[in-house]
Formats: sequence, structure tokens, C-alpha cells
Amino acid sequence: MSGDANEVVVVYTTNDLYEAEIIRNELHAAGIACELDGESQGGFTELVETKVLVRDWDADRARQIIEGRTTDKFEPPRDDNEPRHTK
Repeated sequence: MSGDANEVVVVYTTNDLYEAEIIRNELHAAGIACELDGESQGGFTELVETKVLVRDWDADRARQIIEGRTTDKFEPPRDDNEPRHTK
């Protein structure tokens, strides 16, 4: 943590506004107040970075929650009739 616990810090940056909104909702569900900077992109959702901002005292916990998220986006369900590949 830095000197001022009330200071707002960036804990995550993305070009995907929807991902940022999901992270914001997850942090709010965990009791961490946060805001998005850059969410008013006016149709430039993939060109402008969106930053997830939290108070400094919540930064470590927020980063742990974000890092604990799955990095796999959406994996289609596997067909049980599909042959399994083993090594």
C-alpha cells in the first residue's frame, strides 16, 4: 500500500468494457467499492482502455479476486460422443 489509504488506484486495465463490468460486479459482490474509468467510450469499446479503480486499502484484495478469475473465456460444452484424446 502507498501512503494514503483513501487514494484511488488502478487494479486492472482492459480494452473489453464488458469484462471490466463483470469485474466491477464481482468486486461489488465482495464488498469492494470500485468504479470504471473509460466506460463512456461512445462506440469505441475495443480502442479505449477501461480501468478498474478501487481505494488503496482494497487494492490487494481486489487484485486477488481478479487474479482468481478464470482466464478461459467461454468454452463450448463438450459432446459426450466426441472421441477423447489422451496422451
